[in-house]
Amino acid sequence: MPMPKMNLVGQQFGRLTVLDFAGSDKKQQSLFRCVCGCGNEMVTSGRSLKSKQTQSCGCLRVDQGKQVGLQSKLHGLIGTPTYRTWQSMKRRCLSENERGYRWYGAKGVSICDQWMTFEGFLKDMGERPEGKTLDRINPFGNYEKNNCRWADNQTQKANTRKRYLEAVCQ
Repeated sequence: MPMPKMNLVGQQFGRLTVLDFAGSDKKQQSLFRCVCGCGNEMVTSGRSLKSKQTQSCGCLRVDQGKQVGLQSKLHGLIGTPTYRTWQSMKRRCLSENERGYRWYGAKGVSICDQWMTFEGFLKDMGERPEGKTLDRINPFGNYEKNNCRWADNQTQKANTRKRYLEAVCQ
């Protein structure tokens, strides 16, 4: 049996622990026999282990899928208008790559700690009524219970920063 290009025996990669060298594949990449934390054994390339492409026998993906399913079952609202509204709010305030970030996060608009989880947001705001969107009462304020409401389009359009300043200054 040819010698491995790298010696990974005894090292751990994710849930996998390398047991021994298992030969080479057609591309002359070193293959290693591993044992997964769940007890299954498998053979994979050293390159795949080092690049973190392979971190388990497949059980990690199953467990992550179960976790997503569990989160979905907790509130059962993933994909609903309320959930999408919560996600959009977070993107506007937290993601510099989001188109609207310059009007929210870049201007200092933040989200209260409780609303960082969907369950906290849902507890304070309830489900989004049809035809309504999330509106900040004070458009300069943050996303928090005392500054937000579900509003129709007409209310939203009337509640701009410019109009808010005009009303406050009169």
